[in-house]
Amino acid sequence: MALQIGEIVGDYEIVGVLGKGGMGTVFRVRNILSDRMEAMKIALPDLTADPALGDRFLREIRLHASLEHPNIAALRTALRINNQVLMIMELVEGVSLDQRLGQGPLEVRCSIRYVDQVLSALDLAHSRGIIHRDIKPANIIVTNEDTVKLTDFGIARSSSDRTLTQTGLALGSLYYMSPEQVQAQPADQRSDLYSLGVTFYEMVTGRRPIEGSSEYSILNAHLTHVPAPPQSLNPGVPAVLGAAIMKALAKNPSERFQTAAEFREALRLVEGFTRIDTVTVPVRTGLHPVRDAAHAQIEAALLKAVGPIAKILMARISPQCSNVNELRDRLAAQITDANERNTFLRQVSADAPAAIGATLVSNTNAEVTQWDPVMIANAKRNLAAYTGPIASVIVDRAAKKARTPQELYQILSGEIASPSDRAAFLKLTPWAR
Repeated sequence: MALQIGEIVGDYEIVGVLGKGGMGTVFRVRNILSDRMEAMKIALPDLTADPALGDRFLREIRLHASLEHPNIAALRTALRINNQVLMIMELVEGVSLDQRLGQGPLEVRCSIRYVDQVLSALDLAHSRGIIHRDIKPANIIVTNEDTVKLTDFGIARSSSDRTLTQTGLALGSLYYMSPEQVQAQPADQRSDLYSLGVTFYEMVTGRRPIEGSSEYSILNAHLTHVPAPPQSLNPGVPAVLGAAIMKALAKNPSERFQTAAEFREALRLVEGFTRIDTVTVPVRTGLHPVRDAAHAQIEAALLKAVGPIAKILMARISPQCSNVNELRDRLAAQITDANERNTFLRQVSADAPAAIGATLVSNTNAEVTQWDPVMIANAKRNLAAYTGPIASVIVDRAAKKARTPQELYQILSGEIASPSDRAAFLKLTPWAR
């Protein structure tokens, strides 16, 4: 259907062209009854060519219409005119994330905020059994109010999903396809999370994690290429955020975040929404409040099993556990591979040592802090992610002033300029594990 500006289609007047995509042209239209400005998209070229495909597509439109969410461009209605389906969408005023990225990477905190909104939208859609299948910057609109709207929801679904030549597949989508889409395998919600991971990587680094000079090389890279951690390209990316992005980019769906909600939870850890900076642990003379060596042993074993996401799991699950054995068992349940899980359990014995992080020895005149070398080494390693090699000097200096692990980490956090990085660093404190 070749529509012209000024033409009337049903109750809509064509006012202008918003853009062109794999599924057709998107027009700015005016409802001549309500005078409301909306967007019109030719959703399917010809229903007569494949009636079964047309029926399925209409079912998808009904599902899309049920997705009422502040971060999803709403589907107002759909029209069937001359054997074509026209979708009437909410008119979103703003620029695409693709256009924003044309000016360079986004600030990390801004990126987290945008991705969190997309995940909120996906959480609702996935709960309804709807998979987007084409998450990419061009389909994420940043409004004039600096919020995001996810567009083109569910439009890429068709009876030919198991081919790479399906209707509407644009070259730009190849960079964001999940490995299972590349291999023409069934794609579930984890496929959307992979595509969002690719987008997230590009947002914070200014570069796609998957590149190639040809269609084949791009598709093959999704299957074989492991990109560099985003923090290696942008030192401003916190290590815990880099780990979350890399988890989303795992080739095997079972190794990714399993739900949008799980992905969002990892972002909350990065942002410090749990108010880690206000956590206090009572410290009394003669007690050992920090059992750092046992946690270090468990984290080291978990790292071998699940990779960089180990720190996120430790930070999330540790506060919920009353003892080392409970922590070990709950972490083991997070390891999907049976062999890896058994190896983890063998490495972390039931009687894991409960070593002391700092022993406070009281006498009549003063309290003397004797720091455990393992804890000091961990503090230097954690701080180095944000300050570089100078971390060793900073920790040694702070250790002479502090009397408790909490006080030590509070002093060290003052050396980190970014509030979000500071919160992420405090999440690595021994008592937060």
